[in-house]
Amino acid sequence: MLPTPIILIIHQAKQASQYEQMLEKTGAKVHTATSFEQANELLSFLHPDLIILAASMPSGDGHLYGQQIRAALVQPRPVLVLLQNSTDVCERISLFRYGADDVLPDGIDKKELAFRVMAHLRRRQEEFSNPLTQLPGPNVIKRMLEQCLVSDKPWAAMSVDLNKIRVYNETYGDLAGDQLIKALGAILIDAADDEDFVGHIEADDFLVITRSEQPERKAERICQQFDNISNRFYPRGDIERGFLISTGRGGIRRRIPLISIAIGIVSRSRRFQSYVDVLTTSRDYRYLAKKHNGSSWVSDSSLPLQRQTASGRHNTIISQDEKKISRILVIEPDGAMACLLQETLALEGYLVQVTNSAGDAFDLLRNEARPDLILLESNLADRQMDGWKLCRCLKDNDEFRNIHLVMVTSNPDQTRALEAGADLYLPKPFDMSLLLNEVSLLLT
Repeated sequence: MLPTPIILIIHQAKQASQYEQMLEKTGAKVHTATSFEQANELLSFLHPDLIILAASMPSGDGHLYGQQIRAALVQPRPVLVLLQNSTDVCERISLFRYGADDVLPDGIDKKELAFRVMAHLRRRQEEFSNPLTQLPGPNVIKRMLEQCLVSDKPWAAMSVDLNKIRVYNETYGDLAGDQLIKALGAILIDAADDEDFVGHIEADDFLVITRSEQPERKAERICQQFDNISNRFYPRGDIERGFLISTGRGGIRRRIPLISIAIGIVSRSRRFQSYVDVLTTSRDYRYLAKKHNGSSWVSDSSLPLQRQTASGRHNTIISQDEKKISRILVIEPDGAMACLLQETLALEGYLVQVTNSAGDAFDLLRNEARPDLILLESNLADRQMDGWKLCRCLKDNDEFRNIHLVMVTSNPDQTRALEAGADLYLPKPFDMSLLLNEVSLLLT
């Protein structure tokens, strides 16, 4: 489904009525004005896709008014079709200098006019499509949301994008990333019903408008379909390893999960001020979906509920997002380094606990409030379990696996750290500002 085209006819009453009756049969919403004053009033709030303007009007010169339209209306500018009585070729050609996109004889056959108008609207639709996926672009999305905001029918907007697409592009190239984006677009089209709308804003940013009363089910199906095909976009070795490695400054290595999608859902039941409000709010919920592992969706439904699908994917229906202070557990056998990390992180506003052994770390994890992030040294004071084994145990434990884990160590084996399950490897010695930046990125 696409937004209803809007056409404005500026002509004398009789001719305007005749053209209106024919053009309404094309499915467009047609408005008429019999004077420039009336047209100005309509254009103060109306954003037509196409304007049909008589070159000769009792209230003035249509040629000059056409110039005013070109100068006054902001992008996207409507298609301007001038109707001219004269059969003089030179005179009709001169009308293009006044800004006309097409010049037709006034009194043209109504059916021919309708087909010409449809051709202009089709070309306009193609012009406003995303060049990669050929899906409707930002201008069409804006129009669609504006029509939804004044509609009495139920609807929901779903903001969809890919997680970690930048790292995927850095690893395999932009061309491979484009193929992944096109695949996501195809999945969204396949999941859409006849009355649904699928738009492509930019890069990997999509918007789906659905009339379904259960958009969460549609979002779940989209997640499943994407997960079913995503492995096709990786070499076998990367699939077997289960993650990508991103390189940062200062010797940093990041463990990046394989590509997944995030969906934020907002419904008509909320009070939106404008189409921008719909976009930003749905993106906010999409951002919350990114906090879960794998492909996930988050909805603005008023009932607070969290569930886990059979595939292990967490999805959330929330009423509001509460901010909290992040907790960090530092597992560091060097007393001076532990003290430095505790004081520095506390100054940044984090709640910090410190221990030097694996056993004490497990006691804190089981008996204290769960941390959001763990800083771990591989060489621990605990004789029974070193940092490598502790890292694996934490990531294999369903209760603790979602805690961000940073291996801060003097051991140069970065691959071992990431294969043990660490989200990030930071070699000692390191710049404290670099650590703070990485911690902030993981916790936001």
